[in-house]
Amino acid sequence: MKRAGLNTAFGFAFLIASTSTLFAQGTVRQQGQDVDLGRPQQTRPTTTLQTREAVEPIQAMRDLVRDISKYARRFNQNFVVMTQGGLDLLEKADAVDGTIRSPATTYMRSLDGVIVPGLNFHPPLEGKDETTTDKKIRAEMLRLAELGKQRGLKILVTDFAANAKTVEESIKLNQAKKFVPFLAHNAGANFIFDRIPTFPRRPLNENPRNIVGLKGIQNFLYLTDSSRYDRQQDFVIALSNTNFDAVVVDVFHRGRTPFVKAAVQGMKFKKLGARRLVLAYMNIGAVENYRYYWKDGWGEGNPNFISGPVPGNPDKFFVEFWRPGWRQMITGNTKSYLYGIVAQGFDGVILDGLDTVKFFEAG
Repeated sequence: MKRAGLNTAFGFAFLIASTSTLFAQGTVRQQGQDVDLGRPQQTRPTTTLQTREAVEPIQAMRDLVRDISKYARRFNQNFVVMTQGGLDLLEKADAVDGTIRSPATTYMRSLDGVIVPGLNFHPPLEGKDETTTDKKIRAEMLRLAELGKQRGLKILVTDFAANAKTVEESIKLNQAKKFVPFLAHNAGANFIFDRIPTFPRRPLNENPRNIVGLKGIQNFLYLTDSSRYDRQQDFVIALSNTNFDAVVVDVFHRGRTPFVKAAVQGMKFKKLGARRLVLAYMNIGAVENYRYYWKDGWGEGNPNFISGPVPGNPDKFFVEFWRPGWRQMITGNTKSYLYGIVAQGFDGVILDGLDTVKFFEAG
């Protein structure tokens, strides 16, 4: 499957390293060579059951996150590593008595923070208008978020803002816990972030200070879908007219071409002129057929790290994230997804897809 705007024969990291940019004119010239991320398997494996049984998914995911953190900080010791969801990974079950749990201290030391989706309010489910998160679910999410906060993690929250009353309540609840909220509008069931909020009109606790680390942020903007903006510079201009302390964006503009370094640099300044953090979104638990790495002939079982489709999204598949082929695509070398993010000049990464562990544990 070929996608317009990006030649899939080009590896992402190589594309970034070899791109010369005339940003003012809105053009990107690319030159390079094919990067082989591993040939697709010609035959589907007979079974992956034995492999799955030999792997503890939750620990394998912790190991992958730790490897990502370690590799990125070889190039930038201040590189921010956060997860989206995956709260269950913050605790370890006792090997003998599974009811006994303790903090996953080593794992948490590899992180700077966690984004908690829908802690207080979630998008309305199909056929329902209710957006308040179930009390039991919220209590468990809150317990784990507090565990992370106690060990130095910055806790950010994305709540669904159905109306002004919801906004006020979310701000009140999050501030009471010293969490930093983002109120999403029209996010939909899958939390699609494609617009800058219109209320509140200005960022919560807006400030003129330079933000050089995650500890200093008092607000943030989640804007990972740039499809409303024709050109990269249009997207950058929209961001530069805001005063958010941090922005979370996708690595690719409109899902097609990587944001060039000049664009990433332009995102790093508030309207007031102060510095802010620009964080890149990356899914490490699922493969998507519109990403740069997708090759003709790929599908479930081919390569062997591609597992079943994600319910409700035929363009997305769970991945067996412990497989060497997937890990090599994600991190650990100069052809990897992560290296491309570092090379683009992002201040950090938001790792999504950690809850994929539940798919494999259930199986």
